[in-house]
Amino acid sequence: MRKTLLIYLLAAVFFVAAADTFTWRVSAGEKAQTWTGFVTDTHCGTNCQVTKNMTPDLHCIKMCVKRGSKYGLWSGNKVYVLDPQSEAAKYAAKKVKVTGTMTGDTIHATSIVPVEPSAAVKRQ
Repeated sequence: MRKTLLIYLLAAVFFVAAADTFTWRVSAGEKAQTWTGFVTDTHCGTNCQVTKNMTPDLHCIKMCVKRGSKYGLWSGNKVYVLDPQSEAAKYAAKKVKVTGTMTGDTIHATSIVPVEPSAAVKRQ
């Protein structure tokens, strides 16, 4: 009985501390933002695309990440590191909308969702 009570007490302390940390981050001025772009890698970034109309190559991205590069979001003329990497990996070479906060050049994503191509861009 005492062990169970101790476990519940420790869990409560942990959750209060976690909630306090989250409140601190939000109160420090971090607002969620949204970016749209392609999931690529930070090594090649936009450099492997010959024209601005090209999209990242899945094979190239996987090869670069395997060699130590990180998954990133190509938005505008810049590539931002995506965190968590495991979530970004699911969308390699796809156009996505990312919601989260930015620290330096890293986007801490709370949501990554694929963006469907518009009807005018779809190939027939």
